[in-house]
Amino acid sequence: MAELATAIPPEDGLWRVARGEPFALREPSPPLRGGSEADLGIGNRFDSALGDFRVWYFASTLDGCYGETLATLRPDPLVQKAIGKDDDDCLMPLGEIAADWRQRRIAVRATFPENRPFLDVEAASTRAILRDRLAWLLAQIGLDDIDVAAIRGKDRRLTRWIAQWTWQQRHEVGGPNFAGVRYCSRLNTDWECWAVFEDVLPEEKERRSVLRQDEALRRVAEQYGLEIF
Repeated sequence: MAELATAIPPEDGLWRVARGEPFALREPSPPLRGGSEADLGIGNRFDSALGDFRVWYFASTLDGCYGETLATLRPDPLVQKAIGKDDDDCLMPLGEIAADWRQRRIAVRATFPENRPFLDVEAASTRAILRDRLAWLLAQIGLDDIDVAAIRGKDRRLTRWIAQWTWQQRHEVGGPNFAGVRYCSRLNTDWECWAVFEDVLPEEKERRSVLRQDEALRRVAEQYGLEIF
């Protein structure tokens, strides 16, 4: 019989790169309206489906943090081809990121002393159970399975309802079962990511500025064809 798989973050903690105060919690994403296609891309991957809790996003490495954060800044290959990478008319050529991007962000490393487990949605056994528990949703959004492609896809209706179901799980004395969700980045399977629920208090271990010479930043920038000043 399938069982839910869980994961515990690395002992030395997780990384987060954020603008402003890294542990500030923003307002929840708007509630989903059932299986409406209008909600397909609304919210972050594992935000609350009902808008009743908030989520921090972490990664096991700084590479993962930068990879997720910089993804939207990758040059569009069609635009790049149309105007040319070295077009002199561009104030900031495609692929070049102003220093302000770095200066407005901070990197922190934190641990989670409570040691509450995370639901591991990368495990087939977990997805088999979710397929049963969320059968009503799959029917609404036209999916017949919860596979890796669905978990890493762009349809936030599925992943946000997975987060909602995970948040609602309670053990026999009423406490929460899970600290959040462990998943892999759709951009790079090597980037292990963690959606951390608002009731899990992180313990900060390290805080650093985002510097141009940061090796993780340089690796991701090279992979994405970016130059960060």
